[in-house]
Amino acid sequence: MSWAISPIHNSDTFPVPLTLDQKIKVFIARVKGWQIQPALDMKEHNIPHRGFAQLAIVTSYFEMIAKYREGYLGEWKSSNYFKQGMIYTFPELPASEQDLLDAFYTRVRNGLYHLGITRLKVALFDGIPGSFGFHQDIGELVISPDRFVEDIAIQFELFAKELQDFKNIELRRNFEARFDHDNGLEIEKEEKAD
Repeated sequence: MSWAISPIHNSDTFPVPLTLDQKIKVFIARVKGWQIQPALDMKEHNIPHRGFAQLAIVTSYFEMIAKYREGYLGEWKSSNYFKQGMIYTFPELPASEQDLLDAFYTRVRNGLYHLGITRLKVALFDGIPGSFGFHQDIGELVISPDRFVEDIAIQFELFAKELQDFKNIELRRNFEARFDHDNGLEIEKEEKAD
């Protein structure tokens, strides 16, 4: 019996063990097909009231992408990696923007994960220039979900190209360590070594 390992791959698609390039293909297909594309499809099909659903789908992207870039193998440090993922995804965002990063983490990420909706002082509005804005004086975060998802999609394409480039040895090593960790493959390696 085979099972889906991405929207376009199943457990029989590749011989075991997977090569690094096969792991990258599976990862790219997962993120695009199970995360980014469904959020983009909501806009394309003009799904009403889609903003919170789009954010709920893509909010896990930031922590995940930072952990893959860094090769982090733990299960903790969510706040740190979420914020680092925001900076990777929106490179124009300076790391010094702690109030904005804190608002995204506590109000958007934690709100959606723990309450099913964002916390107070988050507005969804498409009529802003860019995918989000932050009013420092009142601490209000405004997000355009459609553009937010589109910007994530653009940055993920760039990350996918970086991963596929053989010259990016450290990034590929970090990615593989996290992929193996997330998919229980380091356990299989340990068992084979015994």
